[in-house]
Amino acid sequence: MFIKKNINHSKYIFWISILFIWILSTITDRIWWNLYSITPSWDQADYLNSALDHARALSFLGADGASDFNSLLDKSPKIPPLASIINGAVITFAGDAPHQAAWSLSFWNGFFIFNIASWGLYLRGEKFGLFCVLISACSPFLFNLRTDYVLELPLISAITFYLFHLGRWSDKSIGGKWIQLIIATFACSFSLLIKQSSLLVIIPSLLFVFVLSFKRDKKFRLQFLFLVLINILAVLPWFFHNWIMILSGTYRAVFESAAIEGDPSILGFKSIFWYFPYLDNQFGSIIFFSGLSGIIFAFLTYLRSFRYQARLVDIFNEHNYKWTWIYFNLITCWTFTTFIPNKDQRYIACTIPLIILLLALGFSKWSDWLDTYFKFNSYILLFIPAVSFLFSNSINKFNTLQNISSKYYPVKDILSIVRSDQTIDKKETVIVVPSTPEINQHNVSYFGSMQGGNILGRQLGQSLLHIEPVLKYSNWVILADGDQGSVPSNSLVLDKAIRNSSLFIQVQEFPREKEGSYTLWKRRSSSFNPNEFHNRFIELAKGMEKGPLGIKLIFDEIEIEHMLDGHLKYQSIVRDKALSKISSDPENVESLWSLSLLKILSNRPYEADIYLRNLEILLPNNPWPSAYRTIVNFASWNPWKASLIADRANKRNPNYFLKSLSDISAIFRGSFWRLKSALNSVPNAIKSVDESLKPIEK
Repeated sequence: MFIKKNINHSKYIFWISILFIWILSTITDRIWWNLYSITPSWDQADYLNSALDHARALSFLGADGASDFNSLLDKSPKIPPLASIINGAVITFAGDAPHQAAWSLSFWNGFFIFNIASWGLYLRGEKFGLFCVLISACSPFLFNLRTDYVLELPLISAITFYLFHLGRWSDKSIGGKWIQLIIATFACSFSLLIKQSSLLVIIPSLLFVFVLSFKRDKKFRLQFLFLVLINILAVLPWFFHNWIMILSGTYRAVFESAAIEGDPSILGFKSIFWYFPYLDNQFGSIIFFSGLSGIIFAFLTYLRSFRYQARLVDIFNEHNYKWTWIYFNLITCWTFTTFIPNKDQRYIACTIPLIILLLALGFSKWSDWLDTYFKFNSYILLFIPAVSFLFSNSINKFNTLQNISSKYYPVKDILSIVRSDQTIDKKETVIVVPSTPEINQHNVSYFGSMQGGNILGRQLGQSLLHIEPVLKYSNWVILADGDQGSVPSNSLVLDKAIRNSSLFIQVQEFPREKEGSYTLWKRRSSSFNPNEFHNRFIELAKGMEKGPLGIKLIFDEIEIEHMLDGHLKYQSIVRDKALSKISSDPENVESLWSLSLLKILSNRPYEADIYLRNLEILLPNNPWPSAYRTIVNFASWNPWKASLIADRANKRNPNYFLKSLSDISAIFRGSFWRLKSALNSVPNAIKSVDESLKPIEK
C-alpha cells in the first residue's frame, strides 16, 4: 500500500512538472507575442484568414454562418479544415488580432508536450519523459513554430498523438484492446484533417501495421480493417467535395513551387542530404550534440554486447517493438520527406517528435552512465536543454524585439482609411498590386476581415490583360514605389497606368522600412463606373453552348472578375434573375445556362446536373449540355452515370469530345477493355478542342 502511494505521488509530481514546463514555455511565447508587431506575411495571413472564415462559417464570431455542410467545406478547398476550426474557436475567446489568435499555438504546444511526455513514460519512465519534454520546450525549431502562425505545430502535435497511440495499440505486449484502437483511429483521423503532410507518416506506419497483421490473430486484423475504414470515412466528405482543388493545389505546391524556387532534383546528392545540415539549428548545438553523442555511446555499447544468434524477425519481438516502431517511422518519414521535390526547413516537421525521442534516449544513456560509474546526480542533465536554448539563435528573436517594435507596417492604417469611407455592411475589394511581406493580398484580407470587417484584398497586375478591367471597375488600389516584391514585371505597367490615369486620386502615401513608399489610390467619384458583370455573366454563360470556345472566354473573364469582386456579389444577382425568369418560363434557355454555370463555379455538381439535363432536353441537337453533364457527374464520382450520358449523346450527336468522355468514364467504372478506344479518342478530342480555340489565338 505504501509503495502504491509513492508511485502515485511520483506520477503527480511528474505531471505537475510537465504542466510547469508548459506554463514556462507559454510565458516565454507570450512575452514574444505581446511585444510582436510584425504584420503577418503570406502563409501566416492565409492561415489566419482560414481560421477567421471557419469561425464565421460556424457562427463562432456572431456571423450568419454557413448555410449547409457543403458551404463549410467550401472554406477549405486545398487544406483540411480541422486546424482552422480549432484555431477559429480559440479566436472566438481570445480575439482576432495576431497576438490574440496566437493563443491557439499555446494550445497546440500543450497538446504536443502532453503527448511527448506520455510517450516518454511509455518508453523508459518519468526521467526519460522529462528529457523529452525539456528538449521539446527548448528546441529553437519548435520555438519558431510557437511564434509563427503556420500549421506545422498543429501537425507535429497531431502526428505525435497518432504515432504514440497507434504504437501502443500495435504493441503485442500491452496492445490489441478496442479502446486503444478507438483512440488510435481518432488520432489518425485527427492528423489527416490537419494537413496533407501527415500522409508522410501515416502511409508508411499503416503499411508497417498491415505487414505486422499477418503475424497477429484475426482480432488484430479486424481491428486494423476497422481503423482504415473509419479513417477513409472521416476524410471522405472533405476530399470528395474538394478533390479537384486538392489535387491541383497539391501539384502546384509540391512540383510547380519546386521548379519556381529552383529546388534540387530529388535524386541529386544535394537533395538527399538537404535536411541534415538543419538539425543542429533546429535543436540547438548543445542539445543536438549531447543527445547524438549519447546515442553513439549506446550504439557502441550495443555492438560490444551483440549476440550473433539474434535474428531479423526479433525486431517484432515484444521487448524490441517500441523502439522498432520509432526507428521505422523515423527512417521512412525522413525518406519520404527527402523525396518531396519542394524543400523547406518546415517540411521536416513530421520527423521532429521522433528525433526528440532519439535525442532524449541519448540524454538518458548519459544519465545511466553517470549514475553507474560516477554516482553523479544525473538530474543536473535536465538543465542542459535550458542552457542550450539560452545559447541558441532563438535568443536573437528577443534581441531584435526593440528593432521590431520600432518598425512601421502600414497595412492597418491603409485599411482604416478604406473602412472609414465604407458604408455599414458594404463589401469592398482592394486591389493589391505589390506582394511584399508588409503588404500583400493575404494580410490585407486578414486585417480587412478582423472585427467583423468585409474588406478583401485581391492581387492583379500579373498580366497586361488586367489593366483595362482594373481601370474600369476597381475602387481602391494599393501601389508600391520601389521593390514590388514577388510579382512579375507586368505589375509595373499596371502601377504606371493607375498613377497616370485621371480616374484615380492618391489618398495617402505611407513610408516603407527601406527606400520607397506605399500609396493608396481611390477612384474619383466623378468617374464611378458600376460593375455590372452580372449582365456580362449571362452572356458568357450562354456562350457555353459553343463548347470549348465559350468556356475559354468564360474563365478568362471570370478569373479577373473574381479578383475585382472578391465577395462575388454578382452571383446572387444572376441567381435571383435566373430563378425569377424560370419560375414564369421553365424553358428559358438563357437562365438555365446561367444557373448551370453558377453551380459549376460554386462546386455543386448535383445541382448543375439538374439544369444541364433540362438544357439537354431543350437543345437535342447541341452536344455540349451532354458533355458538361458527363463532366459534372464524373467530378461527383459517378462514372457510371457519366458514361451512360456520354454514350447516348454520342449516338445522337457524334462528337470526338463526347467519345473521349465516354471512354474515360467507362474505364473508371471498370470497363478496362475500352482503354484501346480511349487511346484513339482522347488525342482526337484534344485536337478538336485545339481547332475550336484557334479563333481566340488569332
